[in-house]
Amino acid sequence: MDNKNLILAFALSMFVLMAWGWMFPQQEVIKPVTQQDVPSPIDAEHTIAPLTATAQAPNNATQATVTKPATSKEVLATNIISEFGNDVLSLKINARGWLTEATLLQYQQALDNPEKIKLLLQNEFHQAYINSGVLTQKLVEPFKLVSLQDNNGTTVAQFEGKLSDGYIWQRTYTLEQGSYVLKTEDRIKGGAGLKLYLQVVEKNPIEAATKNYNEHDGPIGLFNGDLVEVTYDELDETGEKKFASVGGWTGMMTRYFMNTIYAADQEEHYRYYFKGDGRAYQAGLIHDGVVDNGDMVFENNIFVGPKSVPELEKLGVGLDRAVDFGWLTVIAKPLHEVMLWLHQYIPNYGLIIILMVLALKAILFIPTQSGYRSMANMRKLQPEMARLKDRYGDDRQKMGQEVMALYKKNKVNPLGGCLPILAQMPIFFALYKVLLISIELRQAPFYGWIHDLSVQDPYFVLPVLMGISMFIQMQLNPAPTDPIQAKVMKFLPLFMTAMFLFFPAGLVLYWVVNNILSIIQQRLVMRSMNVD
Repeated sequence: MDNKNLILAFALSMFVLMAWGWMFPQQEVIKPVTQQDVPSPIDAEHTIAPLTATAQAPNNATQATVTKPATSKEVLATNIISEFGNDVLSLKINARGWLTEATLLQYQQALDNPEKIKLLLQNEFHQAYINSGVLTQKLVEPFKLVSLQDNNGTTVAQFEGKLSDGYIWQRTYTLEQGSYVLKTEDRIKGGAGLKLYLQVVEKNPIEAATKNYNEHDGPIGLFNGDLVEVTYDELDETGEKKFASVGGWTGMMTRYFMNTIYAADQEEHYRYYFKGDGRAYQAGLIHDGVVDNGDMVFENNIFVGPKSVPELEKLGVGLDRAVDFGWLTVIAKPLHEVMLWLHQYIPNYGLIIILMVLALKAILFIPTQSGYRSMANMRKLQPEMARLKDRYGDDRQKMGQEVMALYKKNKVNPLGGCLPILAQMPIFFALYKVLLISIELRQAPFYGWIHDLSVQDPYFVLPVLMGISMFIQMQLNPAPTDPIQAKVMKFLPLFMTAMFLFFPAGLVLYWVVNNILSIIQQRLVMRSMNVD
């Protein structure tokens, strides 16, 4: 049975080590739907000249600015024609009508870098923007700002451009205070039958730090209720993927943020696509629109913001599915909701984690108490185990039979000692996922040297404490009778400490507090049973 315990211990250790490789697998990609009758947006985009210049940023992000519109010969220019925003978002629009810059005013790059997060941006190496076009048409006159109004906290910006067949393209952006959703209405005057595409574009994606955590980074979409995540490498190989869906959305995401587009009417059929060529990647939507007095009208929404579950859920289109709690969602999501609820009353997420450990220990009190009694009983049997080892040490089969008989005689369940660990493992991995993906925990401080619970302890104090507490726990458990096993087990705390060095500090805090409480509980059980 000692062998079984050893195997179980190492199995659990390896389980932790490799967990994020197979516990949180990438979402399976559903089979794409071929749309052979739809013109490729990339062809349509080719009717518009490629990006050739970098937009210049106005200084004041909250005030509208208007620059001189380009002439028809300069239709390909990318000069900013308008800038507007609200209390959480600052946006810039260029002469093609593209959304070329989006700054999240409530989120800074890092604790030591106060610069605000830019989800859409134009720089020399990396570009992310949202553009659109009318299939089979070319923009021959650049967009110009027609009006910019602010009515009771709602900003409405109207633009107008001209297409190759003489159609007038009117675009209206609407942004409300406190919202990360930019509502768009495109009207093609007299253009009945024309179709519009809208896409999120990422050029030269930055190597994602989230790859270390097996979190998806890049194209994503929700089609007919199925979440589809496609990697950049996959698009490099396939070039293009097409989907059809009632409602749905698509976009690009990172660990904490995403740029997403979705049609205002979620009851209609739409076509979606992912494209990539090794440098530029698109996640797009093709909109058939509706006819209104001979005009074509397209209503869409653009979400540029944080992957905050409460923020996304209230939009009602399933954007919250982008926050992937993994296959332990049934545990992870309630944990996340409890944390957010507690945060209304307790501003420190570290304290909330400690409270959650206390609550979980209370819930698991009965099985863990039973487990510790089994461990104490096994510890009582150590002298008998040593005697059996001396007598049957060379006959493993006989040794096993005698050990089982000893357990049966003393009514000891050796597996009972594993219950405390097994009961906590799903919670451990669920909490790991919560800490990893919850934007609410991004840059959330605890006390002292812990300034961000979502990243590793900068001085590795918590992992060392975790290792020490684990070592103490092992001293309370019955030692393996096999000397080789005993030596191997001694290395387990060191091995686990090494693994925990780079875990999020919040997760290690959870484990340290849990270990301390477990030591106290186990010691009390042993004292009550007169076991040292």
